[in-house]
Amino acid sequence: MAVFPLPQLEDNAVLLPSSQTNSTQPQLCDVWRDIQGAHNWNGLLDPMVPNLKAEALRYGNLAQLCYDAFDGKSYSKNYGTCYHSKRDLFNKMGMSESGYQVTKYVYANSNLLNQVFGEKPKDQGVWLGFIAVCTDPNEIRRLGRRDIVIAWRGTQTAEEWIEDLRDILVPTRLSYRCKRTGKNQEHHFADGVLIERGFLSCYTSTVRHRQGAAGATVNISTRDLVVSEIERLIQVYEKEMDNLSITFTGHSLGAALATLSAYDIKQMLCTKHNFHQIPVTVFAFASPRVGNLAFAKRVEEIGVKVLRFVNKRDVVPKVPGVCMNENVGCLSKLLHWLPWTYFHVGFELPLHNNSPFIQHTHNLAYFHNLELYLHLLDGYVGSKQPFSWSGRDHALVNKSCDLLREKYEIPPKWWQEQNKGLVKGPDGKWTQPSEEE
Repeated sequence: MAVFPLPQLEDNAVLLPSSQTNSTQPQLCDVWRDIQGAHNWNGLLDPMVPNLKAEALRYGNLAQLCYDAFDGKSYSKNYGTCYHSKRDLFNKMGMSESGYQVTKYVYANSNLLNQVFGEKPKDQGVWLGFIAVCTDPNEIRRLGRRDIVIAWRGTQTAEEWIEDLRDILVPTRLSYRCKRTGKNQEHHFADGVLIERGFLSCYTSTVRHRQGAAGATVNISTRDLVVSEIERLIQVYEKEMDNLSITFTGHSLGAALATLSAYDIKQMLCTKHNFHQIPVTVFAFASPRVGNLAFAKRVEEIGVKVLRFVNKRDVVPKVPGVCMNENVGCLSKLLHWLPWTYFHVGFELPLHNNSPFIQHTHNLAYFHNLELYLHLLDGYVGSKQPFSWSGRDHALVNKSCDLLREKYEIPPKWWQEQNKGLVKGPDGKWTQPSEEE
């Protein structure tokens, strides 16, 4: 096993023992509502309290898992799927101690350039993440509540890149099933709410979804997959309503979908008796703008708490709406009705590239890397404080890029699948494995 050199104190780095940073902190179970944004993280961000940092990193790791577990190899017969079954996902990805159980996989269909999928049929779904619920009693006790998490993957396939570029705002018409009549009823909660067309298309796209072990398939939208599963889970845990939370997380496109789906779920909860009190929180990494001013206001009005982590050198959080956005001032508010006037939602936590582990680079794509985000968050103390390494493995930064200084002897882009996914059978022949059930 390779032994990596320990980090050296240099530049403006500071190493603090965990006993100094956490000994005076309250238990998470006592302050979880504040950590979930009940008071808009007032007094918790600058400096950042350890409980909030630990939770943000935990949810960020779930977003990263969506990348690591995605089969994005064009030559794979399981291209566009998750490597592992719902039952084995956390165990196979080294997160067996998470305390969560996956209940549903989320798929989407990007209906552009379908030929890029090769053998895939036009309506075949692409894996975009998962829904999981905390079931471990010890973890529930530590968290202070039962948590439902929805983790979204960021952009991987060519179709999704095209969707990202369709940056015109369009109205959204979302409906919710009435329990009494069994019919879908459309609700208009706020006039003028507009969503970026590509994100909305990805969220409302229809996919062929396999149900049950029998393998029967139905046509269902990504949105309906999410809404129906959340409805089912809150019914299952209805008696725990006072200690139940719903948390969304994602990176890049996944952060946009996390914000959009959190808005949608909170709208749905508002239509159901007593469910509106369930806190809905988004931990978004490198999120682009999702909607217009009316959307941002509505997200705040219904109580969705959004904390956005932004690398100051990452260009993705600056789009869409490069020319007309919340930073323009009064002009953007006067022209909020235009289909290209965007506003960010929630609260922003800027992350500075002040880590002594990171070398200088002109590759802008690296500044968008989620592992870099998590590394910078791990060392974040406050807006005017130096980087303070908290112990997160710095080798993770180079999983899919080349950012670590050479002296740490971590090879670039080292995250690779063994034998490119091939397995050796009893007959001695190498073949691609079948998709896990």
